[in-house]
Amino acid sequence: MTRYVIVGAGAIGVSLAVELGDRGHDVLLVARGATLDYLAAQPLSYHSHAGHRAIRLPAVALDADLGLRTGDIVVLAVKSQDLATVAPAIAWREVTGDHGQVQGIAANLVPVVTTQNGLDAERTAARWFDTVLGAVFLISAQHVRTGEVRVGGHPHVGGAIAGIASALAPESAEQALKTFTTDLHDANFLTKSVTDIRSYKAAKIVHSVRNGIEVLAGDRKTKDAVGQALSAEARTVLAAAGFDPPDTSALILDPAQGHFSARSGVTTGRQSTWQSFARGTPTNEVDYLNGEIALLARLHGIPAPLNTRLQQLLGRATHTGGGLDLPGIDTLTERLAAGQD
Repeated sequence: MTRYVIVGAGAIGVSLAVELGDRGHDVLLVARGATLDYLAAQPLSYHSHAGHRAIRLPAVALDADLGLRTGDIVVLAVKSQDLATVAPAIAWREVTGDHGQVQGIAANLVPVVTTQNGLDAERTAARWFDTVLGAVFLISAQHVRTGEVRVGGHPHVGGAIAGIASALAPESAEQALKTFTTDLHDANFLTKSVTDIRSYKAAKIVHSVRNGIEVLAGDRKTKDAVGQALSAEARTVLAAAGFDPPDTSALILDPAQGHFSARSGVTTGRQSTWQSFARGTPTNEVDYLNGEIALLARLHGIPAPLNTRLQQLLGRATHTGGGLDLPGIDTLTERLAAGQD
């Protein structure tokens, strides 16, 4: 069976490690800091629709010997802002064959899967790796406390839309994609293979630009209005940049899939950006969500005042210590009103 080296011990990385490990795959989790210390000392607390489990996961630091071998798949499950540090730390590692002989380096021999939101991850990974598979993950998973992950999806754990982002050897990449999606399907994920993964990444960012609103104080009606405007602005900018993403409804692989299980303890309105602010992390992915729209708008000479302002609000908040229920929704509503005049 395929061995998975999963780099990043957040909600997605841990969910993949647990579910693939349950199906008999050899998994290795690459973690850092307090999470690595926790996993070295005690089991992970994993909550899902099936209940609570304490699970021992094999975890090592990024600079440890990963024992890479032919046939491995590396899943890059760190946030977008960390990818450019992680990728070269793996790319130059030696890869051995079945008999322990060095066959070459990871950059040439090991396919990597990017799981990040936004549009930058696949291009970043291709700077080092010959074979890059892009994946859009659709999973209600939360990592707020060190050593604890909650996954609310049922009857499936979650979903993954995947495709080849770049490949020097297309046949080999097709086989890696088939292996990855088949293994995830067997691990109770809904899966779909596509030929235009960047379009689906663009569709996901239309949804994800709303994530930062959860960090701000304000009533639901106001937040919903601003969120819809952020998404509409993002779609306009993406169109100017040459993207034609499908409607976000295309990301729903099964309408019967439940997003939150009461048994899991997953709470609505706490997506990845909220979780980063709740954990007090020194960085977050806002620059690759709202910041991506701001970047494309500047490059193509069109305005994106809402996404630009939200990036600035949350960037400034991160710089000054973060927090939750932050002020600033009023400045967004003012810009929304000005745009409607």
